[in-house]
Amino acid sequence: MTVTAYTQLPDCQINDYRTYVKFNGNKLVERTEISLQINSAKGTDYAEIEIPYTKGNSIKELEAGIYDLLGNEIRSLKRKDITHANAFSYDQFHSDDMVLSFELIHNRYPYVLKYSYQEEVNDFLYLAYWVPRRYEKVPVKSASLELELPKGIDAQVYEQGVDSANVQHFSDKDVYKWEVEDASYVERERFGPQYRELQNKVVIIPEHFCYGLDGSSHSWKSFGEWLSRLKAYQGNLSETEKTKVRQLTSNCKSELEKIDVLYKYMQDNTRYINVSLDIGGLQPESAQYVCTNKYGDCKALSNYMQAMLNEVGIPSIYTAVFAGRNPVKVKEAYPSQQFNHVILCVPMANDTIWLECTDNTSPFNHLGTFTQNRKVLLIDDENSKLAITPALKIDDVLNEYNTHVNVAKDGEVTMYSTARLQGYYFDYLKGLDDGLAEREKLDYLEELEMFEQADIQDYEINRLHRDSSYLNLSVDAKLNGIIEPIGSRVLLKPLRPFYIKLDKPEKRTQELRFNYPYNVKDSIAIELPRNIKNVSGIKSIHIESDYGSYKRVISTEENKLSIYRHIIINAGSYQMDDYEKVYQFIKSCSNAELQKGMITYQ
Repeated sequence: MTVTAYTQLPDCQINDYRTYVKFNGNKLVERTEISLQINSAKGTDYAEIEIPYTKGNSIKELEAGIYDLLGNEIRSLKRKDITHANAFSYDQFHSDDMVLSFELIHNRYPYVLKYSYQEEVNDFLYLAYWVPRRYEKVPVKSASLELELPKGIDAQVYEQGVDSANVQHFSDKDVYKWEVEDASYVERERFGPQYRELQNKVVIIPEHFCYGLDGSSHSWKSFGEWLSRLKAYQGNLSETEKTKVRQLTSNCKSELEKIDVLYKYMQDNTRYINVSLDIGGLQPESAQYVCTNKYGDCKALSNYMQAMLNEVGIPSIYTAVFAGRNPVKVKEAYPSQQFNHVILCVPMANDTIWLECTDNTSPFNHLGTFTQNRKVLLIDDENSKLAITPALKIDDVLNEYNTHVNVAKDGEVTMYSTARLQGYYFDYLKGLDDGLAEREKLDYLEELEMFEQADIQDYEINRLHRDSSYLNLSVDAKLNGIIEPIGSRVLLKPLRPFYIKLDKPEKRTQELRFNYPYNVKDSIAIELPRNIKNVSGIKSIHIESDYGSYKRVISTEENKLSIYRHIIINAGSYQMDDYEKVYQFIKSCSNAELQKGMITYQ
């Protein structure tokens, strides 16, 4: 008997992905050739091709067609099937980004879609940024990058997860070629680096580049000097605005008060809109543009705030940062564009003020989980350099809960909880838009998973004043499933458990990152319908570690069970040598949190 084994094909696969880059010292020409195989109807989404480009550059020599597995052409792309459009995204108002798109769909599977095109690039920061596999569910059988450089061109090459290039030297040029078979996709492990840090890649950074203006990536100083020139002459306020700025600050008694007044003026009179125009979105719109339109992106608003401070004689520094709760770490050895956001740094005699200019609800001098503890580039002409933003401390992220749970005789469980929230929860909830429908606000609140078993009936969010870095939350809710009657006893399940699941040490391969601390105090009083005889299953416990601490205290009085918890997880980045110790600590805390209690009545 013959047994035939069939392998389940993916919905789509890339059979061949080839990139050719030629640089003549001034202009970059990149040719891309892709052969992808559509194996099922679900894979047709990948037959809708989008090729991004920027105004000023051009896509040439576009060819595409559908083929059978033997290589016979079924249909070719027609000019009328090609569209060009602005590549607007949900968070962009204006953009110079463009997209060329087409689709080639066949009704018999599998089939092969081949397309190729050439792009001529006049403005460039990289000679190549090549990732052989970008999608987890689309395998890449073969990929290559070929780069042709004239003699004498200096460039840094960053390689990750790929073999070094095969290099051929000629009298007038050098040719580098990287080849990958069965390119892998690297999945992010829990609390690991961001996925874009993990993927295999080749990045080639020329020492001298042209992006609107000639620049140098020789050092962070030279790269910052170029960014300074890029934003030069963008700081002119309108005469009306200059008068307004002087009036606003005329009675201020200190520089700090002037900064505070102008920051609040900006917050109250402008709004954030992503405007990605000119020079790839790296050059800010002018301060006068913001004066006129009352909106701008992070670059424009930071530049506008800087212009107002200049008007009253206060120097500040336009600062590039990678923002987000889980940021990509800056590779310090490779000066280049590695940032996605701009903030403003205001050096003072005894302190430094940091201003987030895109958030109308942000307290003065507050960065929060979005931009804390980051390597940033201070863009200050010949004084440009890397620096670091302040890190959130344990006390800055303390969240305190006081919760009363009532278990009625009929089994209904209700809860009233108050909380003082800082850190991520504060950052998330402080900007909850009053214009949102009530159901949408509840959805936002429920996404935080602070009350997993709760059916929220009513809530209230209060913030004492606009510079408060915490808010108060109160919640009325019905609780489902935390109490389960078992004869004359009841099973108590965890309420709002702290639980982090980490990969087992033998399976872990990536750095572990806690980007900011975790600090929660929780007092829970559970009022039961009968007096308590004893409680088993959950006990008082205290765990101390270099990585944090965990404390739980259990007490009873008549029909009331009281649970006090305090959990601290320190911020840190941990390599494999430390991982098992961190894992054991987190596992101990999580196991304690998931314990159920058995309550026996008198």
